[in-house]
Amino acid sequence: MSRGPGKVERAIEAAFLASPEATFSVADLGPIAYPGLNRVEKRHRVAILRAADRVAARLWWKGLKSERPGGAIVYCNLLNVRSYTLGRMRVDLVDGTEPLWRLESLLEPPQFGDPWKHRNQWDRIQPGGSYWLHVEMAKAQKAGDFAEYERLRAALRESVNRRIAAMYPDAYELSDG
Repeated sequence: MSRGPGKVERAIEAAFLASPEATFSVADLGPIAYPGLNRVEKRHRVAILRAADRVAARLWWKGLKSERPGGAIVYCNLLNVRSYTLGRMRVDLVDGTEPLWRLESLLEPPQFGDPWKHRNQWDRIQPGGSYWLHVEMAKAQKAGDFAEYERLRAALRESVNRRIAAMYPDAYELSDG
């Protein structure tokens, strides 16, 4: 019979609750779960993963697996658009190699002459953007409002179809006739 959350689980939960806009990799959670430990070993990482998965399920966070070799896990808040977007960027094959400060700068409005403008995520986190819709869908699902969830899902599908049509206009012209 369980006696409730252990020390590691409580430390991770406190970190998630204290920073709802943040993202955490397993490496980030090591010093939080085991303060004063010089080297986080495999047994510590396994304990962190187990505890973080339990906390994530309770608090509507999710562990995203990296697309890069090694498959690092990054935890993000499904109910916060900034955390969700940073989490998706940290596990992305291309963006995941960038330092966190640069990823955070890609969430700001694009500036004229910015060499990183093509990777900017500003439009995706604005109301109606794809990441914003994902977060709103999670909020509706948490509230049990399945009609709103389906409405948002249809809006997301329409948004994706518009983006694909903009990228490949000839393919959509052929399918309409």
